[in-house]
Amino acid sequence: MAKLIPFPDRSEPDLTEIETVIRQWLLYMSDETDFIETVAGRMMSFIANYTDKWIEPTFDLVVPSTLSLEDRRNLLTSIEKGVDDLSGQVQEMVNRIIIERFFFEVEFYESQKKGNFLVLSGK
Repeated sequence: MAKLIPFPDRSEPDLTEIETVIRQWLLYMSDETDFIETVAGRMMSFIANYTDKWIEPTFDLVVPSTLSLEDRRNLLTSIEKGVDDLSGQVQEMVNRIIIERFFFEVEFYESQKKGNFLVLSGK
């Protein structure tokens, strides 16, 4: 008989903290209000769009009823460690994407201000 393994509840990012960090980075670059508001607003929309998603792993593990309690606990510990490691890797990837997008938004703002309009196509 298979045993269900509960996973931790979804943790919501503290968007206020994220926005504060972004605004600090922007203020370090410039004290121009339009620059800060425009880039921070676009970044928060981008972040909200992707942090609003939740991926729930599903495992169809068949655990034989003949496994000892110790073996079941070891299996659960291994799965939890694997999920934690994967979660850390995904978070690192998301952080890198956010930082790369931040620099894109700064460049995009500056090129619009200079009149060098960039046209983005969905194709």
